[in-house]
Amino acid sequence: MSPWNIRNTFIAWGTDFKKGVTIETPASNVDISPTILALKGISSNEDFDGRVLVEGLKVGVDPKQVVVKTRVFTTTMGEAYKASIQVSEVGDQRYIDKSWRDR
Repeated sequence: MSPWNIRNTFIAWGTDFKKGVTIETPASNVDISPTILALKGISSNEDFDGRVLVEGLKVGVDPKQVVVKTRVFTTTMGEAYKASIQVSEVGDQRYIDKSWRDR
C-alpha cells in the first residue's frame, strides 16, 4: 500500500471553497457527504463516517491549524517478516497513509 495506491484527489470549486490552494491534510471519500451537508446547512441526526473538510472551506480554518497525529504500527513474525503501516488521525477520523515491508 504505497501512497500512490491509496491517495485520492478531491477537487472542489465554487463560492464556498478556498481558491487556488492545495490542502495536504488527510482526507477521504467518506468526508465528502459531511462536507456537502455542512455547506447546505443540513444537520443530520445520522452519525456519518468522515468529517467536514473545514480546512478547504472559504470560512474554514487555516490548514496549518488542523491537528494531524501520525503514528506507525509495526508487526513482526519471527525474524523473517516485519511490516509497518502509517496512520494519520484528524479528530476521531483515521486515514491510512501507507504501509511497507521492512524485511
